[in-house]
Amino acid sequence: MSKNLTLIEGITAPITETLKKVGIKTIEQLANSSPQKLEKELTYSFEIIEEWISNAIKYLEGEKTPKIPPGIELTSKYSMKTTTKRDMEENEEL
Repeated sequence: MSKNLTLIEGITAPITETLKKVGIKTIEQLANSSPQKLEKELTYSFEIIEEWISNAIKYLEGEKTPKIPPGIELTSKYSMKTTTKRDMEENEEL
């Protein structure tokens, strides 16, 4: 269960604190939330809340794209999982 809500695009540390006050403490809880219910409890628009929930669902499904600062390019086409596996296999051969 992932508790770091700031991993979700659009969720900042202050928003995390606000969500915790209404009982949303994990990404899973956010993904399973009702946007209508949260709209009544929070001061954010329905559209923003709906986007957070959608981003949480995408994150849990593994469709999250990495947050890359503007002007920065990825240096590798391979994921960390792929390179870690490759490194472990190379070390086994030694």
